[in-house]
Amino acid sequence: MSYSSFYARFYNIRQKISLALGAIWHFRPNRAYLIIILFWQIIIWLQAIFIYRNLSGHILVLHYNVDFGVDLVVSPGQIFYYPLLGLLISLLNLIILANLNQGKNKQAFAHLLLAAAALFELFLSLALMSVYLINFR
Repeated sequence: MSYSSFYARFYNIRQKISLALGAIWHFRPNRAYLIIILFWQIIIWLQAIFIYRNLSGHILVLHYNVDFGVDLVVSPGQIFYYPLLGLLISLLNLIILANLNQGKNKQAFAHLLLAAAALFELFLSLALMSVYLINFR
């Protein structure tokens, strides 16, 4: 494969990605969803960093059961799986939305996928809040 054909393929893929993301950004409700997702993603990363920096020991309690006590103990670095999971779900939903053709239900799918990603980010933030309460209160 010559360099010019590789560059041509790369340019075509880059152009298709920019057109798909431009179409997503052009629909006004998607802008609000993307801003909300970005806001929650920043909050989740800040929560994870705050929990990681304020741990005094080498263990992190992720789950507490009222009947049995502590159920799940991990190393502190695993707190960053929560924001990574939120980022993965959001990107996966964006990729699915970008691959949808210009069908008549594209706007409904956009609402469904991006609202689900935003709601997932909210629940991840609540989960990190409960991890904070378990470990520091």
